[in-house]
Order: sequence, then structure tokens, then C-alpha cells
Amino acid sequence: MMLRKKYSDNELLEAVYSRDSKLIKYIMQLVWSQVRELVTSNSGTNDDAMQIVQEAFVAIYSKKEKPVLVSTFSTYFVSICKNLWYHELRRRKVRPVYQTLHDEIPDLDNEIKEKELFEQRRQLYLKYYKKIQKVCQDVLRLMAMGFTNEHITTELAFSSVAYTRNRKSMCNKKLLEMIKADPQYNALKYGL
Repeated sequence: MMLRKKYSDNELLEAVYSRDSKLIKYIMQLVWSQVRELVTSNSGTNDDAMQIVQEAFVAIYSKKEKPVLVSTFSTYFVSICKNLWYHELRRRKVRPVYQTLHDEIPDLDNEIKEKELFEQRRQLYLKYYKKIQKVCQDVLRLMAMGFTNEHITTELAFSSVAYTRNRKSMCNKKLLEMIKADPQYNALKYGL
């Protein structure tokens, strides 16, 4: 199903950073069929596809600087998903069936370097994300997906929105402290 384009590419990118749940749902509708096709035709399941979409939102949100789009937002988003999925396949030691996504961004030198840097930053983030408490993982995951404090409070059965805000702040602070203490942090902070 093709969605009629309602928003500019920059509005969609901004929605990820501002965690606009309405636009994040729109982005999901926009990219879901392409990402699901990519993942399921390369040894994955619908659940794997959903996980990759969630990781892509986190990956974009985690970038220190907003990217300058050289393609449509959906192409940019799907290319991140593609890289995340192929990395996951390498981790699982499954050989991907290479397919060309229509509308794919050409691989330029600086783009390849940026992807490598992005992947190393993502690995550093995930390394410590996996070490924090499960409740913090849940809070940060829902936060990255664009859920409001009220929704997170309901979803995780917290006592109040104030507690949720406090918890988010504490979890973010703890995760950042762990990442900044890693010897790799300074090299990745400014690029390779």
C-alpha cells in the first residue's frame, strides 16, 4: 500500500528527534512494507523486521548531529534498516540475498565512512544499553519510539508521570556515563 505523502522529508526527520508519536506512526506505515520485504526475503521474520525498524529509530535519534538528507526520508530510513539487518545477518552468520532496493542511495566514499562510524557508535550504545537494568531498557526503548511520558507510565505501570520523567532522566544519565567512560567514546565522538 502506497501512502500519499503528507509531510516533507525534513518534517519526518524532525519527527524522529522530537518523538512525535503521530508522525512516527506515519513513518512506520511509510516504510513497513519495504523493511518487512527486505528482512523476510533475507532469512528474517516479521518480528525481526519490527526490531530493525525500532533500532533504526534509535540509531537516527542517537546521532549527535542531524543528518543532511541526500535522498528521501523513506530511502534514508530503509537504507539504515538494510545496514542494520545485514549487520545482524553477519552476526548470525547468514549470507544475505543481495537485492537492490529501488530508490537506493549510491554508495559514496564519505557515506561509507559515515555508515562505519554510525555502526561503531551503534555498537557502543548497544554494548551499554544491554548492561543497564531491564526497566531502563524498556523506558529508553519506548522513549526512542516516540511514546509520551503518559504512555510510558501506562505501558510500564509506573505510579506517576513525574516518576516516569525521573526514571527517564536517571536511565539516560546512567547510560551516558557508562558510554562516556568507554575508551572508544572519544574516538567515536569526533569521527574516525
